[in-house]
Amino acid sequence: MTYEKEFNKFLSLLEKEDKEQSVLYALSLLETKKISIEDLYKVLLAPSLMYFKCDVDDLEICIWKEHHRTSIIRTILESSYSYIVKRKEAIKNIGKKVVVLTPAFEYHEIAAIMVSHFMLLQGFDSSYIGANVPNTEIISAIRTYKPDFIAFSVTNPYNIVVTKQVCDELKRFFPEVKIVLGGQAFKDQAALSSIQYDYLLDNFDDIKKFADEVKA
Repeated sequence: MTYEKEFNKFLSLLEKEDKEQSVLYALSLLETKKISIEDLYKVLLAPSLMYFKCDVDDLEICIWKEHHRTSIIRTILESSYSYIVKRKEAIKNIGKKVVVLTPAFEYHEIAAIMVSHFMLLQGFDSSYIGANVPNTEIISAIRTYKPDFIAFSVTNPYNIVVTKQVCDELKRFFPEVKIVLGGQAFKDQAALSSIQYDYLLDNFDDIKKFADEVKA
């Protein structure tokens, strides 16, 4: 199922910067079961961010327009959480904890939120602890939650250095916690060569395979 008609309508609402109707339309697709949460995220929300185009030459205007669209998508993600809670009632917990975040200086958090929700739908006990999380707070979260996995979502390639630093620190002090990486920054395989990690996940199918592999 391609959802071309639904995507085009959703994109037209976003291009009008109509937050109210964009949110209501996305939630109506879930409410009427015309689309699953997974397909809403994969087919409508993620592409609408990736294919963002600005028709004006002023870079500052394009930046706030992009941020406005991101805020709309974030609202839809937060509003979709109630549907995930309902789905979880029929999903068997696989007995694994994962903490999802973006590292220090990484402010793009939409993918991390989606990953956290996808993890919940695969039976993980998943906690999203935010964007731009300093190393000290990551360590605090590990001591508190005692997760099996910590998942980093990194979009900006400039943040690979800080990701390497925190991964080195985690491998040194918490070798039992497996590190999961994902995000646009790792599309270049060379970026991974210097980082200590255990899993690289690129899409929802990867998360499903990951869940099957690590089930208790």
